[in-house]
Amino acid sequence: MTTIQPTVHVRRAGEGERAAVAATLAAAFADDPVLVWIHPDPADRAARTRFFFDLTVEVLAQHDDTWAAGPDVAGAALWVPHGSAPMSDEQGEAFAAALEERAGDDAQRLFALMGLMEQHHPHEPHEYLWFLGVRPDRQGLGIGSATMAPVLARADRAGHPAYLEATSPRSRALYERHGFVAGTPLSVDDSPPIWPMWRDPQ
Repeated sequence: MTTIQPTVHVRRAGEGERAAVAATLAAAFADDPVLVWIHPDPADRAARTRFFFDLTVEVLAQHDDTWAAGPDVAGAALWVPHGSAPMSDEQGEAFAAALEERAGDDAQRLFALMGLMEQHHPHEPHEYLWFLGVRPDRQGLGIGSATMAPVLARADRAGHPAYLEATSPRSRALYERHGFVAGTPLSVDDSPPIWPMWRDPQ
């Protein structure tokens, strides 16, 4: 018997939903291999991961390109629009300083990976998916696909490519189903692989 999933309503997240977006992303990435490598101590991992997403959601809110699925924000996506810088130099310095202070002993691993991703980031303008996540209890229901759909449709209408970095084989497979093509995986020291993924407009 086939189970038909209800349609997921996806919309831009409002200012009052930022905490819920951060909570959903932190839960989605709780066992992500890259985040586990960055924060190896489980006693600190949850709090540091949540701080990271609270900070990231806040700094990217200026783009009004944060998306939420369902009234309970079961899924969330953080995009940076085509041709836009994620943050100004001043914001970037403040962002890095806050992360360094909160990450403690994990900061070296965090910044090594961030530097590697920046080094390999494409120069051609694109829609940039910083993060996409679905709460663990709601995964496997098509919510991730639905959450990224509005911006992928926007990209296709405008003829814009899209880019992201996948941090697990499962997420890479999801993005491949939506037209992203994985490049050579990136890693630093003994980190898990990160796959840069590019999608031409369709």
